[in-house]
Amino acid sequence: MLQWLATNGLDFSDIYNRGNCFGVSQLIDWVTSDRVELLQFLADRGLQLPVRSLIEYALGYSEPKLVEFLMFHDAENACELSWNDVLMMACTEASTNLDVFACVVRMTEPSIVWTFAALCLASHAMVDSYAYDKFITLRNMPDAAAWIVKSTRGRTPIECLCERLTYENLTYISPFVRDFIELGVSTANMPSIMSALCQ
Repeated sequence: MLQWLATNGLDFSDIYNRGNCFGVSQLIDWVTSDRVELLQFLADRGLQLPVRSLIEYALGYSEPKLVEFLMFHDAENACELSWNDVLMMACTEASTNLDVFACVVRMTEPSIVWTFAALCLASHAMVDSYAYDKFITLRNMPDAAAWIVKSTRGRTPIECLCERLTYENLTYISPFVRDFIELGVSTANMPSIMSALCQ
């Protein structure tokens, strides 16, 4: 129908810019139903999609191809949302699909963002049942281990996690701490209860 309207002279840019028919809520519906071809139709007509608003929904409710489409569309329009930005969003958003998370990680380069991403996943483990699976996805990337174990602001990843330690999140954090230990992170200043749990 959209193609027919375009062929018969409908000015989509005018309708889009006035917010008629193609408001953000409509675009979100297309994102959550994985209708990349409809978003592509608008992009092909030079319309700039609100990528930053849509990407949050795409992480949890769509396929990797739609996330990639949004990011490449964003790049073409010289916007500032980077794959590193999206990785951090994916780490904090519990609904992020595993396959989408893997796609986002593959699009980033080994860097300090992987250090923060690993810690972020561990910190959100209590509310994200797939946090550890996402951590393993990150850990399995080439050269990831060297970044995952890095200290930040003079504190090791284990120290950073244990600063937020409570009885409620103890069991959620422990798999990450075991992995950090396996990767060679110092256990200095680790609470005895965590040491016992990691044995």
